[in-house]
Amino acid sequence: MKLKRILSFDIGGTNVKYGVVEDGKILERGSFPTVVDKGKDFLISRLVELAREKIDRIDEIGLAVAGLVDHEKGIVYEPPNLPGWNYVPIKEIIESKTEKPTFVLNDANAFVLGEWQFGIGRKVSNVIGITLGTGVGGGIIAHGKLLLGGVHFAAEIGHMVIDPSGPVCNCGQRGCWEAFLGSAYFSQRAKVFLQKYGIVLKEYSPKELSELAKQGSEPAKLLWEEFGYFLGIGLTNLTHIFDPEVFVIGGGVSNAFELFIESATNTMKERVMGYAKRRIEIRKSSLGDDSALLGAYYFAHEEGKVW
Repeated sequence: MKLKRILSFDIGGTNVKYGVVEDGKILERGSFPTVVDKGKDFLISRLVELAREKIDRIDEIGLAVAGLVDHEKGIVYEPPNLPGWNYVPIKEIIESKTEKPTFVLNDANAFVLGEWQFGIGRKVSNVIGITLGTGVGGGIIAHGKLLLGGVHFAAEIGHMVIDPSGPVCNCGQRGCWEAFLGSAYFSQRAKVFLQKYGIVLKEYSPKELSELAKQGSEPAKLLWEEFGYFLGIGLTNLTHIFDPEVFVIGGGVSNAFELFIESATNTMKERVMGYAKRRIEIRKSSLGDDSALLGAYYFAHEEGKVW
């Protein structure tokens, strides 16, 4: 049987990563700026241009996109970082311009598929993938199938409310998990907290905050312990609903994994019913930025038949 060679895209609000993948291996890769202010048509034309450059060397195309996605029809709805992309039939558009079968999925679902098939979640039947970055994304593998729900909008776990009186989230709700763990919210909280101790930084990004904690700053360590607590609250809720075997944590904030994992684990031990009898591991992504690329590859390889 001939191996499929697939052009995979991971489309983010800042950059688009791409790779030509065969047999689960990335043969060539690259990236380019998304340039969202130039609009939807500009970005789509760039995707088509790149696909046409490789048209004789690829069999199919896979796209991972943030936002709500109809995985069967390949329609993208309301991606938070792609203005003007509400109701875009991207599958139909790309196929009409390249004549290559194209498969489209949510980026967090691509993340969990990549880790489940090629990364830290291999050989596990029940996996929840969580991406920690600007927002909080999620993807769920239940009994070896991707869980999509009735209209394919399942696993918007970042908008699970963990405190109804908590901070306002970008989605309009109050107290979403994302409003505690999203990098912008975390940075705002950190700035107020650290300035009470006379600690003033040029920026309060998770990267700067993790470096400060690693240098021994006790207030910074406390911030990460609090982050782990809020993470653990959400993981507890997900455990009670889905009973996963593995949580895979990815995204830029996962680089501080060792600073928050103990607090998150302790929170779960205190709150999860039957914790000692469950099989729960919290693991850091092993594929890094390649998770979604490989997930988009797998989704296309299987022609979307993963649920």
